[in-house]
Amino acid sequence: MKRVLLQMVLMLAMLMPAVVYGQSAKIKFDDTMHDFEAVPETGGVVKHDFVFTNEGDVALVIIEVNTNCGCTVADFPQAPVAPGKQGVISITFDPKGNPGEFAKEIVVKSNAKKKKTRLRIKGMVVPQQ
Repeated sequence: MKRVLLQMVLMLAMLMPAVVYGQSAKIKFDDTMHDFEAVPETGGVVKHDFVFTNEGDVALVIIEVNTNCGCTVADFPQAPVAPGKQGVISITFDPKGNPGEFAKEIVVKSNAKKKKTRLRIKGMVVPQQ
């Protein structure tokens, strides 16, 4: 009896991937790079919204968004994004104390088939006079 039960459990375990095969979240951004161009150093923070769509079959979950410096901050949806729906990752950059050219990379980690997506911002901070 235990052997039959074990065989049934193993058979179900082998069939499970076939049931969910092909279903995944897919994140598609309208754009993955933004150029702020000239930003005055004393003009305050600047912001850009990266709009994305979940083109997958299951809910998209943004796990985390990492920036590569303290002058760049990301705000992202905490709730799952349903298939076919849109979401926004807002990036703010503080130019104060950062004169000159800048290029920042933001890494978005999610449950999408492609686990990491890289967003980029760039521009030129015009020094205060």
